[in-house]
Amino acid sequence: MATSPKHTYIQFFTVLIALILGIFFIRLAILMIFDQPKAKIYHDPEVAENVVRGTVYDRNGRILAIERPYWGVYLHLNMIDDMNLVSEVIAPYVQMSPSEIQLKAEQYTTYAQIKKEIDDRQVEPLRTTLREHGLQNQVNVEKRVGRTYPAQFHASQTIGFTNREMEGIEGIELTQESYLQPYPEIGKQGTTYGEDVTLTLDMDIQYALDVQLQQIADEFAPDYAMAIILDARNGDILGISSFPWYDINALGSSEAEERRNNAVNHLYEPGSVFKLFSTASILQIGEAKTDEPFLCDGSYTFKAGSSNVTINCSSAHGEVDVETMLAKSCNGAISHWALQTDAEAFYALLGQLGFTGSFDISLPSKAKAFIADPSQWSGRTLPTIAFGQELLVSALHLCAAATALSPSGELLAPHLILSRSSPVTGEKSYQRERTILSQVFDPTVTERVREGMHRATLSGGTGTQAQVEGVNLGVKTGTAQLFNEETGSYEDGTILVSTLAMVPIDSPEYIIYVGAGNPKGASLYGSNVAAPAVAAIVRTLVSQGKLITTDTTIL
Repeated sequence: MATSPKHTYIQFFTVLIALILGIFFIRLAILMIFDQPKAKIYHDPEVAENVVRGTVYDRNGRILAIERPYWGVYLHLNMIDDMNLVSEVIAPYVQMSPSEIQLKAEQYTTYAQIKKEIDDRQVEPLRTTLREHGLQNQVNVEKRVGRTYPAQFHASQTIGFTNREMEGIEGIELTQESYLQPYPEIGKQGTTYGEDVTLTLDMDIQYALDVQLQQIADEFAPDYAMAIILDARNGDILGISSFPWYDINALGSSEAEERRNNAVNHLYEPGSVFKLFSTASILQIGEAKTDEPFLCDGSYTFKAGSSNVTINCSSAHGEVDVETMLAKSCNGAISHWALQTDAEAFYALLGQLGFTGSFDISLPSKAKAFIADPSQWSGRTLPTIAFGQELLVSALHLCAAATALSPSGELLAPHLILSRSSPVTGEKSYQRERTILSQVFDPTVTERVREGMHRATLSGGTGTQAQVEGVNLGVKTGTAQLFNEETGSYEDGTILVSTLAMVPIDSPEYIIYVGAGNPKGASLYGSNVAAPAVAAIVRTLVSQGKLITTDTTIL
């Protein structure tokens, strides 16, 4: 029988498909057997075995924070047969009685820390004693690495601290973490060293600040206090103090309010100290008739919309010019001149001084000062701001703004970091430079403001208790009523007393600010709480040789 054409085609395509599949599987087998790519082998990179955290110094090379090893004593509780014997053997080395050791051991289940740190000289004698009694497997003398702070509570909120893993948690220790403790170097064995950080702080000046805040605390028991000394020539923060404080080495016993840096993070209404900046701004704008003396009879009344607003002074000041207003702190005069000044221009100039922003000094928090936009002002807001209410600032804002009251009228950036450098080579990766943020005032304006500050220290001025014989200084005192948000009133709120000083007043080297919140006592003003502290600080600067006096008998 003959084969049909259709059947022939089917056979042909069947053979062709079988042939193609055969070639495919043969090729696949060859690839699987002979062309397998070689598996890649990965190796962990070689890195440094350990990292030594950098040291923090003050500007004179004094150590503020340093890494150091220490030896502790620990018990393996599940391996101890005779606790009485163990406690008697280790007692002399840990400076505890056997009963105290046993009580402490009861607080743990398996591994008990009996003494966090013992004298290095006791390590080998203790180990020898443990071997003699066969206790080396029951008692562990363990070496660990920790951070120590020789200055203790001085500048504690600024320096900050680390955790047990040596990671920065607060203050400079936190913000400089990547420099102080870098990642282990790749491709190198041994040790990676973090950079050393040198602060602008001068611990001699820091101690002087702390002594005065402690004296204020002892005498007036404020809820909080703060002080700053700034180098008026370059913006370096030489001392920054916040009360209450704490010992960084005893962090576990500190309270949250003690760890708060009031000098940097606390925002408040500054009171009459702010007249320095409102006066300079009014003079710079030049719209107010400040050449016409103001007659102060003890109060000043002006129209605000349909209402009359009365501003009270501490007393009747009589005929007042700009310098007298600052010397006697006349609320009426500054209010009168503020009302003659364009609100937008006034707001803009205060913003140029930093009173609507924040200053970055390499601390974790950058508190932002606050003044409401002029569109939200009431009829009394402009004069109220002029004498230091209806705005929020920090001590840092006030001191930084005061740099613009120097003869040049230049606002300088405040600095806390002086340099960063390698502990091995000494090479610096960063060096602070004097930074001009803005040209704010004309020299004629700053001269008048500083003259008013100087007159405040003379008879009849509010700052006579800041006087130091042989030193030409100027001050502005302030006693601010603080707003009570619960009652919406200043009358039943607390107060803040303060003094800002510039010394020498003709060509300032130092800006000094001291403030205390809610002090206790019968008579509480910036003039008798903060001004005497400023005088004591200036005397200390003289005694330290940091300030020249024309009279060497004052000490």
